[in-house]
Amino acid sequence: MNIYDPCVTTILLFLNDKLKKQDTVSFNDVMAAPKCKKYSVGEIGKALEFLRRNGYVDAKSRFGCSELLEFTATGITEAGKNHLSKI
Repeated sequence: MNIYDPCVTTILLFLNDKLKKQDTVSFNDVMAAPKCKKYSVGEIGKALEFLRRNGYVDAKSRFGCSELLEFTATGITEAGKNHLSKI
């Protein structure tokens, strides 16, 4: 997975938009987003964790059985904003 993956880009754009209107965005919020419906739960989980681990979003996450169970984003980092400016 990389930052140019369509799933990652779609989710980063969604997070950026939602975080302008509210303080946090959860895993469930992302899964319910119309533009994210075409991705599996596993793909969304991997993309969210990719964004967190690589410093594109400020977030907390929790795993169980090698799957993302909880995710709460609180902001887009400078790296995330820089990437968004290139899209």
